[in-house]
Amino acid sequence: MEIVNIEAGTFMEMNNILFKIEKQLKGLNSSKSELNEWLDNQEVCILMNISDRKLLSLRQKGLIPFSRIDRKVYYKKEDILNYMRNNLKTHTNNGNGTTSIE
Repeated sequence: MEIVNIEAGTFMEMNNILFKIEKQLKGLNSSKSELNEWLDNQEVCILMNISDRKLLSLRQKGLIPFSRIDRKVYYKKEDILNYMRNNLKTHTNNGNGTTSIE
């Protein structure tokens, strides 16, 4: 085994550089999780329980933001959930056999 001696200042400098590299790598890993938050057409249709034609209509009207890579369309999951919260009606059972729309 070979032993290498370095000055304390050099060691601290190398240590700081390694910490910076580690921090950058951790940042890359967190951005990968953001990539999982993108949905394609099929996933959005299933999530919203709508047809692909209805999704196209929402996109053309500018109601749902999207991104296009080549011919494939992607949507941020957050945007879809916000649209659903703000615009979709829910049917509730009033308990007396009737339903209402909220």
